Amino acid sequence: MALAGAVGGVVLLLQAYFNTGVPPSASLAPPQLLSSPAALAPFFASLAALDDKEAREPLRILQIGDSHTANDSLSGRMRERLQARFGAAGRGWLPAGIPFKYYRPHLVEVHETGWQHVKPTDPAGVAVGLDAIAAESEPDASMEIASTEPAGFDRFAVEFLAQPDGPAFTAQVDDGAPIRVSTAAATSTIRDFDLPFDHPAHRVVLRTPERRPVVLLGWTVERRAPGIIYENHGTIGATVGLLEQLTPAAVSFELNKHHPALLIVAFGTNEGFDDGLDLDRYAARFRADVEALRRAAGNTPVLVIGTPDGNRVGRDCTPTACQTDGEACSWHEPPKLALVRDLQRRIAAQQGWAYWDWFAAMGGACSIDRMTAVDPPLAMHDHVHLTKPGYEAMADLLFDDLMHAYEVWKAQSTS
Repeated sequence: MALAGAVGGVVLLLQAYFNTGVPPSASLAPPQLLSSPAALAPFFASLAALDDKEAREPLRILQIGDSHTANDSLSGRMRERLQARFGAAGRGWLPAGIPFKYYRPHLVEVHETGWQHVKPTDPAGVAVGLDAIAAESEPDASMEIASTEPAGFDRFAVEFLAQPDGPAFTAQVDDGAPIRVSTAAATSTIRDFDLPFDHPAHRVVLRTPERRPVVLLGWTVERRAPGIIYENHGTIGATVGLLEQLTPAAVSFELNKHHPALLIVAFGTNEGFDDGLDLDRYAARFRADVEALRRAAGNTPVLVIGTPDGNRVGRDCTPTACQTDGEACSWHEPPKLALVRDLQRRIAAQQGWAYWDWFAAMGGACSIDRMTAVDPPLAMHDHVHLTKPGYEAMADLLFDDLMHAYEVWKAQSTS
């Protein structure tokens, strides 16, 4: 079924993608959806160092956002395309364990037994970093991460809360002897256990032999070689206000360890579905929170992924096809969603951040309704989230736009 009514270039891209399985190409690409690409010059310089074989360590990209980011389909496809182009350095940092029911991270398999996952809004909240969740052990808990990459990893690290009389846990790499890690410290602080290897490894198991709880904030499996690490730190139901709920010490610790070359910020859907949203307060919060994150990351370039299309329908309705100004029983965009999108675009331009127009990439108004009718579907029937093929198609468009801007920057920097 065709995507009737969508932007012509996007129709060609998506039809070609699903008819042939070939990713969108620059020859088919619609007009550029990336605004202010000059803001990404430091990031492009880091990519060029990989291209020119001058880099000595991984280049890390950090995406933070809501459920569109928690679902690793868009970020996973970006990771795949960038690693194929510039080299692969592994999976990178993830939340410790299984933070939500349908957690399916790419490039690794994760298992756990005996852990509680604590959010900053929970009554017994603990320190949380960029993933906005921590794992707290019960007696005899275990947690396993295994790389599905043939190359495995040569660096493992786990971030934890150290505190007075903190208990120990053990880390076992493949079939090696367990290594005891103490979480004891004079005062509560964030620490990590960082373990490099001189050979590839494929699995790490953590165990908590003591009854007192161990608190883990995250872990990583990666390779100490030039290439791309693309991390997704997503929280279901989040707004940009989530950045204010994170523990500053944990965020500072993580950013100082990670040194991202690019911050990708992808919030806005949940704000746009809030009819009571105060737009002036939201604009101030979005500007301040993203700028604070950028500064904490060492003035790293920012790319804002604009809010995608999303629809809802009135209660007790039999839904009808989307209409831009239709009645309550037709699928329609919440009134605040377009306003949130416009604010993000305007603030990005004012702050000197790059902006990518996800809404236009989908085909504009009512595009998510049309995307549910494609075979295979590109969007979920909730008219908010995309399917895995839908997210991957959007990632291909974003990747093509980034690479076009990168090639333009290279041509200009060498002329």
